[in-house]
Amino acid sequence: MVRLSLKGYFIADLEDKPILDYYFKGRYYKKGKSYIIPGNAEVYRKILMHFPDNIIDPTCYLYPILESQNISSRTKKLYFQINKKFIEFARKKPEDITEQNVNAYLEHLKKKKRRASTIKTVYMGIRLFFEKLLGVIDLEDVELPELEEPDVDILSRKEIKSIIFNINSAKHQLIIKMAYGCGLKLSEVVNIKIKDIDFDNKLLRIRGRNKRVIPLSEDLLEEIRNYIHNYHIPEGKNSPYLFFSQKPGKPISTRSVEIMFKKSLSKAGLKVSLRFSVLRDSFIVHLIDKGYCLDTVSELTGMKESQILKKFGIRIKMVKKNRIPQLLDFSDVA
Repeated sequence: MVRLSLKGYFIADLEDKPILDYYFKGRYYKKGKSYIIPGNAEVYRKILMHFPDNIIDPTCYLYPILESQNISSRTKKLYFQINKKFIEFARKKPEDITEQNVNAYLEHLKKKKRRASTIKTVYMGIRLFFEKLLGVIDLEDVELPELEEPDVDILSRKEIKSIIFNINSAKHQLIIKMAYGCGLKLSEVVNIKIKDIDFDNKLLRIRGRNKRVIPLSEDLLEEIRNYIHNYHIPEGKNSPYLFFSQKPGKPISTRSVEIMFKKSLSKAGLKVSLRFSVLRDSFIVHLIDKGYCLDTVSELTGMKESQILKKFGIRIKMVKKNRIPQLLDFSDVA
């Protein structure tokens, strides 16, 4: 039996040595009670074309997932396991899979009382492999269970614009723009240090538990430069924090930001019961509205993909990674 490991190499049993010698002589090695064949596209094709079906483990068919350049390693692992279970359920080669097989599997998961969000994640993994990577089937019309929408407050882009333009202080306005435009938590906003901003590469480095790097738009970078020049240098007393307080070496307090945010909500005619976190939640939903995938949203926010699905209950389209729209460009808002 030949199987594929999550690390991308193929593992063969000792009794498979004759066929390995014929196709991969000098290209495999022994490890314990198995043979290891380093994986690549050529090895993958040869195994599927020349090895008997009865010694090809279903995992071998999943090599395109592991070699894909547009999926994070975490998502590759998740989608690998999803499709492994599906192929074992269907007991077919990928080229023989039909939409009916997919519907039957999703129905099987429903009967096993799997959550709607879990079933949608499974669907996304199956669709990526069979439709996007292999191109053997169109799964757009597969019916999915409705997600139970949690009660999450979301601001429209028009409301975000109103909040920003009802703030007179350049410092406070930039706080809102950084929170919404980069999808930051309140604690992350107040703890931004000037050294965390890479002006040359247009990046913001977030420190702490959810370490990540967020791309910055040129417009936002220019506002940060102007703020530093006009306010931070004259008034910041050499504070390392972008949003300084009157206490030397300390950032602005979260309490001060919350009070400012409540006032800006009131001026914009919005309910003052909203928390500062609504900016981050709105960032996530607006990313999704603009076609950004779960993988990208997870990387930008530091949230686990399962948490995003559970909280927002949405279907996420698959698009290229490492892009972020200019959410602070309100030309789409009347």
